[in-house]
Amino acid sequence: MARLVGKTAIVTGGSSGIGAACAQALAAEGAAVIACARRYPGGPVPTPVFGEVVTAHLDVTDEAQVAAVFAATPALDIVVLSHGTGTFAPVLHASVTDVRGMLDAHITGTFLCARAAMKRMTAQRAGHIVAIGSHVAHRAFSDCSGYTAAKAGQLGLMRVLAEEARPFDVRVTSLLPGATDTPIWDDRPGFDRSKMMRPSDVAGFLVAIVARPGISVEEVTLTPPAGAL
Repeated sequence: MARLVGKTAIVTGGSSGIGAACAQALAAEGAAVIACARRYPGGPVPTPVFGEVVTAHLDVTDEAQVAAVFAATPALDIVVLSHGTGTFAPVLHASVTDVRGMLDAHITGTFLCARAAMKRMTAQRAGHIVAIGSHVAHRAFSDCSGYTAAKAGQLGLMRVLAEEARPFDVRVTSLLPGATDTPIWDDRPGFDRSKMMRPSDVAGFLVAIVARPGISVEEVTLTPPAGAL
């Protein structure tokens, strides 16, 4: 039985990886899903259809774009924040431009989208906001300073959001996946991607949480059986 019939969802970073998998998994449960990403062409936000995924252009760091996309959605029950970018280098050689880009995408982008979602959800006193973070927020890895700082900042923001959302019956969840076989690894040789989780693994866990309105999971780490790779 489809568990999310009648629900409308926005998924950022929905063009690939975990975001695309989450969009498809939500639609498979009956939700009307708008998958957003910078790579999608601009234009009016399409009307979402239950059980399907439609696409819309969105740069999550652009305040006006975020406001417009969230305002154009006729209903809003679920928001999955799966956008992001990652570049990897030792601190000695990391690019300031790259670090600023990651901080802007993961922290500012999450702030803008979460704020837009909260404006809708607090008024209706219902909703669920999920951020796809990373286990690097809790564990240090070499060559990963900017991405770690961005994901740690995102987690701190989501923890505050959970406190502020609770009185309005809005659920807030931070999913912190470990190694997942997505395009972020394409330029990082030397890792055994066969041991990584698949995006569908994370998406299935997301649906299991979202589809249970009687519980609130505020923070959870997911790793492949092999642990940190």
